[in-house]
Amino acid sequence: HPVDLRTSMEEKFKEIAEDLFTRSMAENEMRSAPYEFPEDSPIEQLEERRHRLERQISQDIKLEPEILLRAKQDFMKIDSAADLELMMDKSLDVVDVGFKEREILVEREYQRVSISGEEKCGVPFTDLVDAAKCVVKALLIREKYINRSMQTFCKTTAHALQDLGTNPLDLGIYDDVAETPVDADAPVHPPVSETHPYDNQDPSNMPADAGYGCLMVGGVMHVYNKRTNMDKSTELDLPYPDLKEYIADMTVMMSLIINGPVKSFCYRRLQYLSSKFQMHILLNEMKELAAQKKVPHRDFYNIRKVDTHIHASSCMNQKHLLRFIKRAMKKYPDEIVHVEQGRGQTLREVFEDMNLTAYDLSVDTLDMHADRNTFHRFDKFNSKYNPIGESILREIFIKTDNYIEGKYFAHIVKEVMSDLEESKYQNSELRLSIYGRSRDEWDKLAQWAVNHRVYSDNVRWLIQ
Repeated sequence: HPVDLRTSMEEKFKEIAEDLFTRSMAENEMRSAPYEFPEDSPIEQLEERRHRLERQISQDIKLEPEILLRAKQDFMKIDSAADLELMMDKSLDVVDVGFKEREILVEREYQRVSISGEEKCGVPFTDLVDAAKCVVKALLIREKYINRSMQTFCKTTAHALQDLGTNPLDLGIYDDVAETPVDADAPVHPPVSETHPYDNQDPSNMPADAGYGCLMVGGVMHVYNKRTNMDKSTELDLPYPDLKEYIADMTVMMSLIINGPVKSFCYRRLQYLSSKFQMHILLNEMKELAAQKKVPHRDFYNIRKVDTHIHASSCMNQKHLLRFIKRAMKKYPDEIVHVEQGRGQTLREVFEDMNLTAYDLSVDTLDMHADRNTFHRFDKFNSKYNPIGESILREIFIKTDNYIEGKYFAHIVKEVMSDLEESKYQNSELRLSIYGRSRDEWDKLAQWAVNHRVYSDNVRWLIQ
């Protein structure tokens, strides 16, 4: 028995060795290493197909040993012997028509994961039904407020809600903006503005007063056609939820947030979707990367990237802000930047009161990291996002409404804009805040932007 076992193992090892040798001989014929996208690489794909086709035509169709057949299947990237025979037949067809070159596309679809069986997952069925109803209720509330604010609701979600029979689907609400001939002909590189948008703005050429009037009624701003007669007859029909309806919807949402079965349902569902996506990456990552490389004239570094939800006060990194503060201390030490108890303070005096010099400043002493302790804690974020923990420095360097009218803040924002323009393909959507504390906040913000010429084609502004 030991002799027979050893003999069978030796035969198995011999078979493996022959298999590896055959593969190495086939791989030696390749023009480059096969470690990156051997089947879908757009760089060598066409040449490899042509060479494979020529080799296949030159071979005779005959019964081959199983080891050589497996080696050829691996080299040709064919799934089975039947596929190999099919490819041989196609090659013979090409020979019959005069060796006309033809591109054979061996496109494989992405691998998919299918989950079968009932979706109970060990949870009582009644809990699943109740949780699903609660989620649908929340989606209906969201759809209502999205429509009233004249925003676009997700079409897929809208059709799913309509399939449930909860409400009729108004397709007009979800229609996208029609593409115009100008949009269809939009160039790859948008034209750069030749003139500054703040130049040659004559107030006399501004649009005339339309005569509308605004009036606060019960905490809600109402708009009227005529400023002289603001009553029900002249009020614009702008639908909005009244206080009673809003509180009712908010109560429903709060009850869903603290509902145990709903939280468990959503958590398990999110974990399932996350795992499914990770499985998709494991199965199809290389194919997706190869598909990305097929896009002409584009790679990750020359596609347009837009950073959204970026607060203007945090658009710069810590090192950039630190360099700017040090440079300001050296260039403008005697400039009055703050008023304390009716007395103006220069930049030098502000730092002397804090017993700091430019040499003492570093990224660590600046201490403006937005770490995990500030996640979902905007109150902590406001207190944390102060240079060196001093609110006075935040007011001087990253505020638009201060004694120097936001001069330093505008300067550092324009430096960030210059970096974006130099990189060409990077864009940002910067946010500025309106707190509603005074009626002239909008005027002051506009004055800051116009006076300091804060504008760039790579930046779009969002007021929150």
